[in-house]
Amino acid sequence: MKKEFKLSDIPKRNPYQVPDGYFDRLPMRVMERTASRGQEQAWLPNLWRPLRLAVAPLLLMLLFVGVYFYSMPTQPEEQIVNLAAVSDTAIVDYLSTYATLETTDFAELNTLREQELPAEVLNVSATAAEEELEYYNLHDIDY
Repeated sequence: MKKEFKLSDIPKRNPYQVPDGYFDRLPMRVMERTASRGQEQAWLPNLWRPLRLAVAPLLLMLLFVGVYFYSMPTQPEEQIVNLAAVSDTAIVDYLSTYATLETTDFAELNTLREQELPAEVLNVSATAAEEELEYYNLHDIDY
């Protein structure tokens, strides 16, 4: 299989060769490279400190504005409709389309306009109506 080997049996030779004058030029090359790196990147750390101080508050402000607008409840705008401006035919058309009404209900529509509504239709008792009218003190209001 495999025979045992000893390190002392391996010949000692260096397979690598160093170019002529490499170690003579090495300190000068290292000094040139480190000197040029220091001059090229010296402005970067000096720029980063003030930039970091300016960018941090801006990022925080953007974060707060985003959270504020994200957490605002969305409320639909209420449309104010003046029912006096809506024509009777439009009301009848709407009720005939969306409400379950009978033709007798439409016939009563014109008769209700000319007469006063009784308290039974309004579901208001006479005492409740008197209390409400006393609350508003109608004698002081100019009509």
